[in-house]
Amino acid sequence: MAIQKIQYDWPLDRIWDELVYTAARLKKNKHTKDLAPQLAPLLKRWEKIAAQQRALWTAEIEAQAGVDEGNDDLDDTVGEIDSGLLHHERQKRGARHKRYFKQPANQTIRLGLESELEVVRTWPGSLKTEPEQDLQALGERLADDLDTGDAAVAEKKQAAANTADHRVREIHTFIDDVNNLRLSLFGALATRAAQKKLPASWPARFFRKAPSGGKAKKKTAKGDAPAAATAAAGGDKKK
Repeated sequence: MAIQKIQYDWPLDRIWDELVYTAARLKKNKHTKDLAPQLAPLLKRWEKIAAQQRALWTAEIEAQAGVDEGNDDLDDTVGEIDSGLLHHERQKRGARHKRYFKQPANQTIRLGLESELEVVRTWPGSLKTEPEQDLQALGERLADDLDTGDAAVAEKKQAAANTADHRVREIHTFIDDVNNLRLSLFGALATRAAQKKLPASWPARFFRKAPSGGKAKKKTAKGDAPAAATAAAGGDKKK
């Protein structure tokens, strides 16, 4: 009877559950108390890796907050540019308005930050040369919004990359070590079962059983991440 293998896409909390359960079973069985201490280093290591992951998720959430803040500021500026142009063209979408807004303003405003930044990328230089002072001022403000928005997008992408690096470099290596120890323990338990004439199923009792009904439900690499962090890893979506 084999034991289930810890998969790379398992959330850390599930791996912790597996380790704690096996350690407890070993401690509570009169034949295996001496084997339990082997789990302690992995549980200590889990605490460190989980803390690192939580810090990375915090950075992702904070980066997403920056994106949302930048998006709202840019939306406000684009809305004022729309209103300013309409005011100077007496509420008509004339040629000057269409030079900036190839589509209705609300469609531009509905874009996610990264997409909206690209739509308005060239506007500041033109707005600064408009004859009206209010439009010139909006050009200056838009230039600032572009700088802030670009920085927010870059921060978000870097935060997501840091989380992905951590999973591949730290969590995957940890999972390999967990699997190796579990297999080693299973072998030692099988040997002990033969020596003590225990049931053939005895070694597998120290490990969580695999979910019944086929494969376990697939989880993503951010399986146990908070909702906001998961959203932070997503693409440039409409609001």
